[in-house]
Amino acid sequence: MLIMNIVMAVVMYPILLMMYFMLRGAGDENRSYCFGATLSGKLRKEEPVQKVIVEYKKTLKKGCLILAVIPIICFLIPYISIAMTIWFVWILAVCFVPMVPFAIANKKIQELKIQMGWEEAYEVSYTDLKSVTISKKVKLIEFLPPILISIVPVIISIVLFGDEDLWIFIVLVAVFAVCTLLFYLCAIWCDRQKISVISYDSDTNMNYARAKKQVWKNLWLACAWINTTFTWCMLFFTWQRSWGAWGIVIASVVYAIAVMAVCMMEIKRLWQIDVAYADKKTIIDAVEDDRNWILGMFYYNKKDKHYMVESRMGTGTTVNLANKAGLATSLFGVLALLCIPLACIWMILVEMTPISMTVENDKIICEQLSTEYEIPFSDITDYEVVEDLPEMTKMSGIGMDNLYQGTFEVYRQGTFETFLNPQNELFLWVETEDEVYYLSGATDEQTREVIELVEEYME
Repeated sequence: MLIMNIVMAVVMYPILLMMYFMLRGAGDENRSYCFGATLSGKLRKEEPVQKVIVEYKKTLKKGCLILAVIPIICFLIPYISIAMTIWFVWILAVCFVPMVPFAIANKKIQELKIQMGWEEAYEVSYTDLKSVTISKKVKLIEFLPPILISIVPVIISIVLFGDEDLWIFIVLVAVFAVCTLLFYLCAIWCDRQKISVISYDSDTNMNYARAKKQVWKNLWLACAWINTTFTWCMLFFTWQRSWGAWGIVIASVVYAIAVMAVCMMEIKRLWQIDVAYADKKTIIDAVEDDRNWILGMFYYNKKDKHYMVESRMGTGTTVNLANKAGLATSLFGVLALLCIPLACIWMILVEMTPISMTVENDKIICEQLSTEYEIPFSDITDYEVVEDLPEMTKMSGIGMDNLYQGTFEVYRQGTFETFLNPQNELFLWVETEDEVYYLSGATDEQTREVIELVEEYME
């Protein structure tokens, strides 16, 4: 439990820090937009605008400090499902709560532009035909080494685990190997995004585009190499199954920190590019007019056929909600987020609902939220009373302090179907022609009753 909370803290807290530093300077002069709104650098020095900026920074800092304190509760809660629920809800809050002061600041800036007569009309859309000829930065030859090196662990895992029917290990390694290829596809996608026109000078536009494309390529290439290294770690630690679980945990934490560090470095470089070109930005593209941005965060423009555009909030891209593909992506994301509370409720129900092992009609019935196993006495070929539960590693299923349910592995003994409370002291090992089980009831008394009936039948 403590280890889980430490891992979650190490992995999750950097996201809060990244959100804070990404949004902290949203109104600064060196940013392309002021809280997602078009506003020239000289107007940002006006007193009403500075007042909005100061108030925004205070609110953002206060909100992030409150968010930073909340997870401490998880270290005081004895139930893993409730702790995980708090972590999941917290990470959603981290992703959305800092957007509230941003949206409020955007609304105030838009109102100031109207009140002060700063509203500008952008009726012309600019396309620099010369910049369209910029060569692509992403080359397959650069991504080919990590892609090929990632394939090797998959082949090795098939050789090591294929004969043991441990396909879950093979799938685990293969999934991360595929992620290396996905990083390459992401790099290609970013490389083909539309080029921002910031100046009447084509050379300025080309140099600006080249600089940004280079940063995005470096980001995805670094992630590809980090992922390749992690894929090899997954192979090594799954092979060392006696202590490999700890290795996987540590490697996962290092992996998350490394990716986060690379992202923060590349975000800083993108900001530096915007600072360097701040004085050269003489054009605001009509395609990205304020009228097409909702709260400075959500892009909706029927005239723009692009699926993705450069985001005005922080760094990165966002979907065009007027585009069918963009709307579908957003709806899918919303549905995925709605599934998180349902998953949390399910976890709580699983941990709080006692297991039950009974005998009905000469069958061992293992039930919790539903009937998990039915084992007829006639199918049992061997059984054993176990008082010292061996150390188990979860392959698939549920592994909580009071519940092991699913497929687990005992080192050097193989895999077993498991349905038990590991806090008990009495267990039943059952072998059939098809499966081998480790079982227990909610209490030792319930387990003992089933054992006596099995012994009576087997005699």
